[in-house]
Amino acid sequence: MNYWKKYWLAKIIHFTPQYLYYKRRIKRKKHISNDNDIYRVIEKVPFYRKKGYKKDKINNYPCIRKSDIAGNEEEFISDKISRKYLFKKTTGGTSGNTLNFYKTVNEVIKEEAYVNDAFSLIGKNLRIAVLRGNKPASGIYEFKYGHLLLSSYQLSKQNVLEYINLINKFKVNCLHVYPSSFRIFCKYLKEIVEEGNLGIPGIKGILSSSEVLLTIVKKEIMELFPQATLIDRYGQTEHAALAISINDGYYQFDESYSKVEFMDTGLTNDKYSIKEIVGTQINNKAMPLVRYRTGDFVQVDGKGNIIGIIGRTNEFIVNKNRELLPCIIAAGRGVMENILSAQYFQDTVGVLIFRVKVNEKFSEVDRKNILEEFNSFFFGQMEIKVQVVDDFEKTSGGKHIRAIQKLNLDDFR
Repeated sequence: MNYWKKYWLAKIIHFTPQYLYYKRRIKRKKHISNDNDIYRVIEKVPFYRKKGYKKDKINNYPCIRKSDIAGNEEEFISDKISRKYLFKKTTGGTSGNTLNFYKTVNEVIKEEAYVNDAFSLIGKNLRIAVLRGNKPASGIYEFKYGHLLLSSYQLSKQNVLEYINLINKFKVNCLHVYPSSFRIFCKYLKEIVEEGNLGIPGIKGILSSSEVLLTIVKKEIMELFPQATLIDRYGQTEHAALAISINDGYYQFDESYSKVEFMDTGLTNDKYSIKEIVGTQINNKAMPLVRYRTGDFVQVDGKGNIIGIIGRTNEFIVNKNRELLPCIIAAGRGVMENILSAQYFQDTVGVLIFRVKVNEKFSEVDRKNILEEFNSFFFGQMEIKVQVVDDFEKTSGGKHIRAIQKLNLDDFR
């Protein structure tokens, strides 16, 4: 399909009855279907029939995992849906496990409605620049699908002024970003601003998605763009759950999108409990998922508020006592000042390699500060190594892989 067909198809979707229906449902925050409706959908699915699912309350159904689906995707497709009308989406990315998910046209339209709802929290008449692992055909940008697409791979302190000039030239007022790419952009931009060579562009809003947006990075963004509304949108290819955080607020899971539960892990991070996100979605009637364990985790305070999304199953590490810990290190801002991006790597129990991409100011003092901060955080129960790298391996979609865990974490649960 050529460029213009894709462009106009995206426009036409907004006038379909399905799109208008989902807009109304989002506005009313209408809950997804009840237990009876869930059963009516899943009884058409071979996997659930073979497992003996009967009409019951949703909490009485067993949970399913990625391992139940991997290599068995066809069993999750409803008998009532013709396969020739389905879209296939492959996921793997940051979790490393490749799965195929099948969607109807209706599901594609639904997702468009929910994405646009997130943008609407920023405002109307948005002119959007995208910094999400893009590789323009040539140079550092291209204008496509009505958006300015900026290269995530060629970004440097030397050319950040070119990026700003493009943002101003195309009158961009909204940024759609991967957190990893945008943090590097912000680091370079801050240095240029502090040197007195540039002012902050007039951005009214920033939408972050597809990667974990850490609290410390949120604060950095809001300080650099104090006038902008920062939206962090959590979701996944499986469409099992959707949550949004505005600025530094709590994450709110959308009950009109799916039914969500939080499964206790018994783990804590500082004063917060860590729970796994479990979602049920039947809007995608081609491949409904019931009590699907996403492998994503949240931090929950004592009042039940969702403080943050902290990543996937592989983003846990094992200390010298063979204890499982979330890979969230609350390092002080000064410690990370000269680090552009980072990655955690573990292949040995009790040993954590902290891989960092750094700026020209990084020195042995920074390395020493990192080691002291991490040793304090882990109470000496983890051997820490700092490794400076030129760049990181990314997913095929250009996402930053935040943690690489080579150990089988099931051995430590």
